Amino acid sequence: GDVFRRDAHGFYYFVGRADEMFVSGGENVYPGEIEAMLERHPQIQQAVVVPLDDELKFKKPVAFVVPRPGAVPSEDAVKSFALANAAPYLHPRRVWFLPEMPLAGTNKIDRRALAQRAADLMSRPETHDNLTGTVR
Repeated sequence: GDVFRRDAHGFYYFVGRADEMFVSGGENVYPGEIEAMLERHPQIQQAVVVPLDDELKFKKPVAFVVPRPGAVPSEDAVKSFALANAAPYLHPRRVWFLPEMPLAGTNKIDRRALAQRAADLMSRPETHDNLTGTVR
C-alpha cells in the first residue's frame, strides 16, 4: 500500500510505497520521498532512488538522475542539495546521471535494472563516466 504523512495543518503527503521501503542504519527509507526532494532541484528533471547493499548501514540510498535540458549538475551539488533539504540518512550516497531512465516491459521505470546497474558500478574498481555510467 501507499504511505502518507500528515503535517501540522492536517494535510497528507505521499511518502512512498510500503513495498519499496528499505532500512538504512535503522531508519525506514522510502525512495519516493528522496525522489520528490531531488526533483525539487532546479537542474533535475527526474530522479530514481534504489537501495544498495552496505556493510555498515545494511542498505544505502543511491540515485540515478536525468538532468533538465542544458543542465549539468555535479554529483557533489546533488548530494549537498539533499543534505540541505532532507534528513542526513536520506541523502543518496552516490549519484549517477543518465540521459533517460530505462523502462521495463510495462513502460514503467525499471528499478530492478537500475539497482543491478548500481551494484555493478560499485563493484568495479575502475573510474566511471558519471553521465553514462560507462567505464572510462
